[in-house]
Amino acid sequence: MTPERIGKLLDESEPETRRLAAQQIPSVHGEEAAALLLRALGDSDWRVRKEATAVAASIEKRDAVLGALRTALDDKVNLGLRNAAVEAMIAIGSDALPVALGALDTLDEDGRKLAIEALAGMPDLRGTVALSRALGDADSNVRVASAEALGRAAEAGEEARTIAIDALLALLACDDTMLKLSALDSLTRLEAKLSWRTVEPFATDPILKRYALSAAAASREVDAIRALANAVGDASPIVAREAVIALGEAVLADPDDANVVETASATMRPSLRAHETIRSMAEREENPHARGAAIAALGLLRDPDDVPVLVDALSDPELADRAEVALRVFGEEALQPLMEAGRTAAPNVRGATLSLVPVLSPPEDETEVLAVMREALRDPSTDVLLAAMRVFGRTGAASDLRDVARLALHPDARVADAAVTALHELAARHEGEARALLGELDASGTEAVLGCIVIDALARKTQVDGGDVAFLQGALSNGDPRARRHAVEALATVAAGGGAYGQGDARAADAVSFALADEEPEVVLAAVRALGRLHRAEPLVALLDASRDPATVAAALRAIADADRERALHVALPLVRSADSGVASAAVEALGSLTGPARDDALFAALEHTDSEVVKLALSELGRATSARSLTRIGLALDHAARDVRRLAAELLGHDASTSAHALLRARLDREKDVSVRVAIAAALSARSRGGGEEMR
Repeated sequence: MTPERIGKLLDESEPETRRLAAQQIPSVHGEEAAALLLRALGDSDWRVRKEATAVAASIEKRDAVLGALRTALDDKVNLGLRNAAVEAMIAIGSDALPVALGALDTLDEDGRKLAIEALAGMPDLRGTVALSRALGDADSNVRVASAEALGRAAEAGEEARTIAIDALLALLACDDTMLKLSALDSLTRLEAKLSWRTVEPFATDPILKRYALSAAAASREVDAIRALANAVGDASPIVAREAVIALGEAVLADPDDANVVETASATMRPSLRAHETIRSMAEREENPHARGAAIAALGLLRDPDDVPVLVDALSDPELADRAEVALRVFGEEALQPLMEAGRTAAPNVRGATLSLVPVLSPPEDETEVLAVMREALRDPSTDVLLAAMRVFGRTGAASDLRDVARLALHPDARVADAAVTALHELAARHEGEARALLGELDASGTEAVLGCIVIDALARKTQVDGGDVAFLQGALSNGDPRARRHAVEALATVAAGGGAYGQGDARAADAVSFALADEEPEVVLAAVRALGRLHRAEPLVALLDASRDPATVAAALRAIADADRERALHVALPLVRSADSGVASAAVEALGSLTGPARDDALFAALEHTDSEVVKLALSELGRATSARSLTRIGLALDHAARDVRRLAAELLGHDASTSAHALLRARLDREKDVSVRVAIAAALSARSRGGGEEMR
């Protein structure tokens, strides 16, 4: 579409027509594009302005666009234009930073506030330095805006975060209440660890109190926690609510911190107002985050009457983990009311309450815990049985082994799998009972799977004998695929070192190879994984020659990599060129676990595949650990025919902080025609990644 045609459409009376015209501005390749953008940004309709901000980053003549945006910031008549210009600068990213920095030095106070808004939206170390200087601006509104903007400095990296924290801390000595308020709020957002000594002077100020308490919450100092706990009973609902949230977050961050838990509990328990505030928030708060914090804080009050509220929260997926923390900090006193409330609750809640029984019970009450769990074994609910299995695995007695074994044959796969894990743990702890059970089983019978599990558990702990190996070999012909799979896994354990002399058993390893011919995929995959553990590559290579099932190919390649990394590279290279995209993708995934130039060469070959999904997978694997060679090949993918491949290449290059990655992106930006890819490249160019530690201040 020509510039003239777009210009006429921007003059139409219908806003939707003008919006669609703004959408076409990136198709203009000359200087006219910037002028058209300026018109669209200043449109009277917000939808047109929004469209213009979205396409700003995709216009080729970047210098002209930035010049137009600088002009827009200085417009004192059209406020919509000025605000839209800020959004466009944010969309463009780091290339627009010089414009914002220049505006901060030259415009009036309203223009400087807009420049600060732009700098906040594109976090950068240079912007953080400029915002720190702006804290001394002659205009109080500019100073406050700068303090608020510095709350996002962490997005520019740890150095920027440190600069911002230091600058904001210095503000706390000023006389401007609003400036101190903004500084405290930003320090909280920066997760600055402030000492109670730093914020205590503001904790009695009616305006600053809530912000001071929030800023101090991360310190975990006893005095700070005590102040938060006292504030829960504050007459101001706003202060009390913020204190509950901060206290709940402190408990959720480390429920095992006895100083936090006991200080908060001892301070709040005598306060009826504190109890009413927390209980009300836990039951009626609409904000999920605030309600979750209140749920966590409710456990600190240790009132048995609150347990039903916590049990109800266990049934809510968004609150269940908070309720579990609350019950943990509640302690042993919650056990009886928890079990009473759990008996009449929904099955999933009963399961959750059972999971908490071992946590809340004192060690000397293990017998009572097991009695509760044995009762749970008669419950028809899957959730209850799953919870019971987790407990039996850790604390079950020898007498429980047979009941748990029975559930390993349960028709619900989740219950059966949990019971298998529990049976394995019980057999390893109670060898005599496990051997007695094994003596009653037939390798060809319906309960053969139990024998395979028991032998595997014994083989991991002690030595097994020829009779055990014979049982497993017999189970390989069992009609139940589960029995055959567990037989393979147990044979692998025996072959790896659990034989009659503790040296491994060759017969067991040969039997595992035999299972590669099984008709059930789950048995074949178990044999594949086992042969990888046993470092037997030859049978796996033979399997690759005969199979073209992607799942089998992927598993075999991973197993070969475990057995012989060089061999894995050799067999994977031809497979990345396979016409079957599933097989090629499996080969690429397997190569991802390897390292070295040969691995990169094989992935380079995958970049030539005709299926863009294979190419994207290879790019992702190369992007995990880039070298100069792989960076160059990723850069070449910026010219790929598929736009989603080009987008991924841009994202991967954006994660690399090198000059060469930046140069590859800049070179492609001027040639890229697709709007979505241009946006991805622009985002990659503005990406920053830094990390670091924290200090108590």
